[in-house]
Amino acid sequence: MVETLEREAWVEEETPVRRLGPGRPPPREGPCKRCGQNRPLNRLFLCYACWVKTELEKRGWREGEPHPGGCGCDIPGSHSSGPQG
Repeated sequence: MVETLEREAWVEEETPVRRLGPGRPPPREGPCKRCGQNRPLNRLFLCYACWVKTELEKRGWREGEPHPGGCGCDIPGSHSSGPQG
């Protein structure tokens, strides 16, 4: 029992504690790093549409193809299934 407690204490001591500072807030609006349009941005300096495209490209999607049905984005008319509009 004592040996188990000593092991747990050792593990807790060796595990680094990550302390996050106050950090900078993400930019609210500005030119998108990918398309250059003045839109709301995320922490990667990408607008929503460009962020979706970047994430899909990581999975093999290419510009001009319809989005896969399960991508979960809110971009109208870009999915391979469902109402086109």
